[in-house]
Amino acid sequence: LTPAQRTFRPADGGWTADEIVQHLVKSETGTLAIVQKQAAAGDARRDVGTPDDARLAGVEAFLRSDARTTMPAAAEPFIRPDGPPDAGWRDRLAAFSDDWRALGASLSPELETVALMDHPRAGALRADGAARFLAAHIDHHARQLERLRTSDGFPA
Repeated sequence: LTPAQRTFRPADGGWTADEIVQHLVKSETGTLAIVQKQAAAGDARRDVGTPDDARLAGVEAFLRSDARTTMPAAAEPFIRPDGPPDAGWRDRLAAFSDDWRALGASLSPELETVALMDHPRAGALRADGAARFLAAHIDHHARQLERLRTSDGFPA
């Protein structure tokens, strides 16, 4: 995108493309860091509850719909965009898939079955649940970027 396209704000006050990218970088890398830290702690990890696959499936379905939502208040301080993405965002996202694969390969059979993070809407998530949430979250924001691109006044 051009600089004008990256900073274009739609009439409804929604996020710019730069803000969407920054939010994704913060939330995706933050989620991975939480799961990595918990996995590294092994038996000393923080108990975040029992995974609820039905609750996660509901959140996934919502994120994959055309519905819009607000950011969970508990997560907002960590994932709210506060400007354009920093210079290292491309490198962090490029490493993201490899980092998830390495995490998955390193998990013991026990750690594959327990919740390693607590999401404000999806609840307690195993590592695979966190990855499923992130995939739906990325889809949600890809649709947001498409709405932005087709909104009135978007620069050519």
